[in-house]
Amino acid sequence: MNLPTRPVSLLALLAALSASAQVPTSPLGPISPTTGLVLRDDVVRALIQESSGDRIHDGVQRLSLIARDSLDGYAEAAAWTKAAAEAAGLQDVHLEAMKDGPQWRATHGELWVAGPHRYRVTSYADLPMSLAMGSGSFEGKDLELVDVGLGTQDADYAGKDVKGKVVLSRGNLGATLRTAVVKFGAVGVVSSYSTPPWNEPHRMDGDFPDQVGWAGVPRSLIPQGMRVPFLFMVSDRQGRELRTQLREGPVKVDVSVATQAPTGHLSIVSGVIPGTLKGEEIVLTAHLDHYKPGADDNASGSATLLELVRTYTTLIRRGVLPPPVRTLRVLWLPEFEGTREWFSHHGADPVRRVAHFNFDMLGASLTRAHSRFQVSYTPDWNGSFVNAVSESTVAFMNRFNGVAYPPRKDFRIGSVTGSQDPMDAHMERYSRGSDHQLFNDHGIPGVAFSTWPDDGYHTSGDRPENVDPTQLHRAAFAALASVTVAAWAEGTGALELSRLVAVHGVKRVAEDEFRARRDLAATPAAQVPGFARLARAGVRTGYQRERDALRSCLALGAPAEPVKVMVKTLEAAEAQALARLEADGKARGVSLKEPAAGEAERRARAFVPRRVKGRELASFDELERGVPSESQARADTVKAAMTAAASALREQGESELRFYQLADALASYADGKRSVADIRDAAHAEYGYVFPVDAMLELFGLLEQGGIMTRAR
Repeated sequence: MNLPTRPVSLLALLAALSASAQVPTSPLGPISPTTGLVLRDDVVRALIQESSGDRIHDGVQRLSLIARDSLDGYAEAAAWTKAAAEAAGLQDVHLEAMKDGPQWRATHGELWVAGPHRYRVTSYADLPMSLAMGSGSFEGKDLELVDVGLGTQDADYAGKDVKGKVVLSRGNLGATLRTAVVKFGAVGVVSSYSTPPWNEPHRMDGDFPDQVGWAGVPRSLIPQGMRVPFLFMVSDRQGRELRTQLREGPVKVDVSVATQAPTGHLSIVSGVIPGTLKGEEIVLTAHLDHYKPGADDNASGSATLLELVRTYTTLIRRGVLPPPVRTLRVLWLPEFEGTREWFSHHGADPVRRVAHFNFDMLGASLTRAHSRFQVSYTPDWNGSFVNAVSESTVAFMNRFNGVAYPPRKDFRIGSVTGSQDPMDAHMERYSRGSDHQLFNDHGIPGVAFSTWPDDGYHTSGDRPENVDPTQLHRAAFAALASVTVAAWAEGTGALELSRLVAVHGVKRVAEDEFRARRDLAATPAAQVPGFARLARAGVRTGYQRERDALRSCLALGAPAEPVKVMVKTLEAAEAQALARLEADGKARGVSLKEPAAGEAERRARAFVPRRVKGRELASFDELERGVPSESQARADTVKAAMTAAASALREQGESELRFYQLADALASYADGKRSVADIRDAAHAEYGYVFPVDAMLELFGLLEQGGIMTRAR
């Protein structure tokens, strides 16, 4: 039916066309009274509703089919990820070849119990992680199996001849290989070890009797010219079965292992969502390597990156979001090794990298894996706006997802095939243990998103069925909310961000003051004068961290004058906090005047270390392995101090990851401005532990000797 049409004025038509062509406004706004975020509420809803934990779980299942700890498996995973990233809308997706070197490839690996009731114990074809990475080739029949218990000390081998035989052990793998193979001549090891030290508070080997641990044969353990041994990993139950057989009589095993060590390289998958401002980037990383299945660690992080890309490109295409201000650089790479390689090629790029977000182990079911979702702060010396952004995001998620059926369905972050677990998210003080540590060591503020602990960590139990699509969705939203602020903030939005930083800073410095005053109150009167310096340092470090965080907003385009006012406010508040600390001392009738400095203290105040450019990622462990004999006593002093610190922090209830690579964490404070004494005080503020000044001097002295540090004075 033809109906008469009404005339449309030219002005109305132009107005309509103009409105349809308008670029979406910034996703940032004032702090929302509803969410507490500096994202507009409609943007928050869009990020929740467009992202999908179910899609991520599909990616987890796909990657979990690949043994990503071998040359061929990693290459397959990288090729699949590249194709998936392109399909998700990432631009300039390419593989960056890492340097060539010896790689590892397994083509066959079987362990059999020989005899009239011959049976197969395990095989590489059935479970790739049953043959440890780096294992050497071997063919042998009717080899005697010898139980050495832990197998880590000479005493475990007393009265036992293991030369040319196969050792059955359940202790630390490095010590077992060094003792059984290198020292006593065993041809290989069968091990039921599965719990690394940093996971011991969460699980014991017998808790999950059918899980098989992930392991490797370190090249550095095997002397040059010696045949590389094989290492089979079995479950606790299988280990106990073999020991039961050994109690009944001798056990012989047949071993067939075929491996290669070809020269080759792994690759980094890299791509971008281009920003409108040239020369600035936000970097997102997930490590792609690891064992099969490796669902939570780290198929979850790798698949989540793909979903972040898809969500952003979809919302930009639909006009919900404008293109980001800063380019999003997305990297899938081998953990640690790949990040070091990437920095070796791109550390000097003419690009300002404003922030880094790392995604490692995101999806463990909170109930099935006895886990919780956590986001790490940056180290205190690297204060940044990313801390307040992450903190506000975690608070929002907990508030609207703390029950199984939250009343606000638009802010419910769940998945169709996922659980109804209540949200349990936490901000954690800085710890190392993933690629964010290398970005922080390079001066780029980096936070890490993870679920920890995980009952299946580094074992065959890390399977897709223990990864929760709901948890994946929540991790994806936490990332989207935080990254959006970092990538889209400019002008007015950056000013609103600085206000968020200021209000969250008030909360954090209050916690710093609380700790300083509590610890001072707990200090015996005679020790108060010596401890007072550390208490003051705790307050000052916190306020300096928050001033740095505010100033980081200037680089995003926040107007200088309002930020300067907020910084001044912090300075006034710091003076008041220090005055309260002094009042606490006076109330006890104790002088807070510091005692005269001793010789070591004077040396520590005079030694101002600075990291040598290009050595930002060098580690103390690497240095210690090559220390000359005349410096071994100094290295032993440092190691003993770090061991004592770990024991003390463990007693205080700190997470094992908090003191992972502790010597490197301390070294990261060196900036050419802080003295060794200043670093000792700042480290106390961060860790709540007094590091001995003598050991600190030896640490930085060895780093200087190794060419990692120099002296500013």
